[in-house]
Amino acid sequence: MNIAMFSDSYTPYVSGVVRSVQHFSRGLTALGHKVYIFAPAYTKDLTDSRDQEEITVYRFYSVPAPTCPNFFLPIPISVRADRLVRRLKIDIIHTHSPFLMGQLGVILSRKRNIPLIFTHHTLYHEYTHYVPAPSGITRQMIINYVHRYFRHCDHIITPTLLIKELLLELYQLDKAITPIPTGIDLAAYEQADKTWLRLRFNIPAQDRILLFIGRLSKEKNPLIVLETYALLAKKLGDHLHVVFVGDGPEKKRLREWAAKHGLAHLVHFTGSIDSQQVADCCQGADLFLFGSTTETQGLVLGEAMAAGLPVVAVAATGTNDIVIHGKNGYVCPSDPQTLAEYCEKILTNRSLHSALATNALATAKELSIENTSMQMLRVYHQVLASKINIT
Repeated sequence: MNIAMFSDSYTPYVSGVVRSVQHFSRGLTALGHKVYIFAPAYTKDLTDSRDQEEITVYRFYSVPAPTCPNFFLPIPISVRADRLVRRLKIDIIHTHSPFLMGQLGVILSRKRNIPLIFTHHTLYHEYTHYVPAPSGITRQMIINYVHRYFRHCDHIITPTLLIKELLLELYQLDKAITPIPTGIDLAAYEQADKTWLRLRFNIPAQDRILLFIGRLSKEKNPLIVLETYALLAKKLGDHLHVVFVGDGPEKKRLREWAAKHGLAHLVHFTGSIDSQQVADCCQGADLFLFGSTTETQGLVLGEAMAAGLPVVAVAATGTNDIVIHGKNGYVCPSDPQTLAEYCEKILTNRSLHSALATNALATAKELSIENTSMQMLRVYHQVLASKINIT
């Protein structure tokens, strides 16, 4: 089978969507299928390239987004893409955004009568703060836009069952929807360097580390992680550190907050790092702390669990699907005091930490790339079969 993945973001940009495209591409390739990625270019070089397991990436000219300069907006050229889709004999078009490259996927799907699969990665209507317009109006416009996009899709993928239920309620859809989480690359965690994180920031072996992974932006709520850490540091002392893995517009504010509260020497920022280094960070930490309320899956939660990290997270759609309260971690209200109490409970009880860690690893194994890619492949075959029957 020849599969074309269309995405509005890809490497070197780091995000859950990018990792999802990478992981499914890798898993489907391992199953014997051909995957081609259509994505934005982050330099002037539009040369086609090879990514990971000889997966070809076709780059399209792009420009920095006005409200988020490190996110590039691709300018999809349909003539070039049409030639490629025809030459590559694409069987399935799988879009990972309803916007620029997603619209190109729709055009090519209709023109070439190729089934269109769409993964609803993001609660787009929760990101209105990036649009310079009244949020209420913008929110409804986005909902209407996404609803129209669904009409073109043969099948919709959601990262969790809860997101499927949310879409059914919000959009009143009559489309086929299948929940398939993004797979986790367990091999990266088996090869991870447990000392990398401590060596990077000169953290003593006896000190404990809280970890956050994600874009440092308002919707990911990293400030609550810092506020929670500050409460813990008062109780547990200077032998507790917090590491923020990722980059984004809130990093400056977080640095200033840490300095203001006398914690700058214990608060660390990795910036953007590659997936193997993310695994290194997870293996070197003691507890994962997450404050986002806009997750559709919370891929980073599964990645943390792949290193056997217990999780303390704000209860939210997506998060609640993977963090099982009292089994592999704890979910609680968006309140620093409550989050700190659960973190302290885990960090001061070795047997509890061990039990949660064991269950966290078991959860991650259920979400392996191999398992989720097989689920995706079954959907592809189902859609192709129904398309043949209709025609």
